[in-house]
Amino acid sequence: MRIVIADDHQLFREGLRLILSNTPAWQVIAEVDNAQDLLSTVKAEQPDLVMLDYRMPGGGSLSALEYIKKRYPEIKVIMLTGVQSRTLFMQIMACQADGVLLKEMSAEDLVKAVRGVLAGKKVTSAAVAEELGSQVPELTAREFQVLDLVLTGLNSNTIAERLNLSSKTVENHRYSVMQKLGVKNTVELMRYASRHGLL
Repeated sequence: MRIVIADDHQLFREGLRLILSNTPAWQVIAEVDNAQDLLSTVKAEQPDLVMLDYRMPGGGSLSALEYIKKRYPEIKVIMLTGVQSRTLFMQIMACQADGVLLKEMSAEDLVKAVRGVLAGKKVTSAAVAEELGSQVPELTAREFQVLDLVLTGLNSNTIAERLNLSSKTVENHRYSVMQKLGVKNTVELMRYASRHGLL
């Protein structure tokens, strides 16, 4: 199994590589520290699995995940995060991640999770599974995408250009997000995002 590691911390990448390389059938073929290099590497190498950090410089991890799953559905992607937020976990799963793992997990649990994903299972850390089992608003992948851009301070027209949508469509998504999250305006939306670890 050919694996690509995408994380902006060299020490963490080296740790992952050492853990994964202990399994003879697994080979780490590339390491990258940003989403743009990840996409070019995936296109060139066509790996079996991508280990993807949620937060990298310049952002784009969720967009990269969505792009990979749409263009190369056979490639498995495990998202790694240090943020515990049920809304975030739902966002990652809405983008079709094959696994969501917390960075605090043990090496043994990591190997077990990778084996599960490579066997075709959807795998999450225990804490992630507990959060996903809670009653939370269900946003679509597009709604999460619009929410993410709203939280960066972009207005509807700019978001529309970024996503190649009409401004009216973006406004509809914003309204739907606020309705589902129970907020009335952008200020309340920012507060919600802060409480749930989205900022």
